[in-house]
Amino acid sequence: MRPSRAAVLAPFVALLAGALSPACSVANVPSNAMPMVRARATSDLDCPDKDVRVEEQIGGQFKAVGCGRKAYYRAACEALRCVVSGEGEAAVPWRDRPEPMDVDRGRGVP
Repeated sequence: MRPSRAAVLAPFVALLAGALSPACSVANVPSNAMPMVRARATSDLDCPDKDVRVEEQIGGQFKAVGCGRKAYYRAACEALRCVVSGEGEAAVPWRDRPEPMDVDRGRGVP
């Protein structure tokens, strides 16, 4: 008796689901957060984007250098949503962060 097609594919489906789960996206924290770190560094360093160099460090840490200044940042990501905090700033826990639409309404953005 031959096993059914579903029984043969089940281990592969489980492996694929595990590989794509948000829990496995920890390795993507730097790549997901890099645009936010770069934008924040460009503003904080008062330096054109082309002159800012951002280096990934260990554990979601980043170092930005540009226009004779440097800054350090921490990034925390949950799937594709990332938050970047500067050196000396407290990180806001996920459950306490406002929804993006609420922040925009507070600024008067429709």
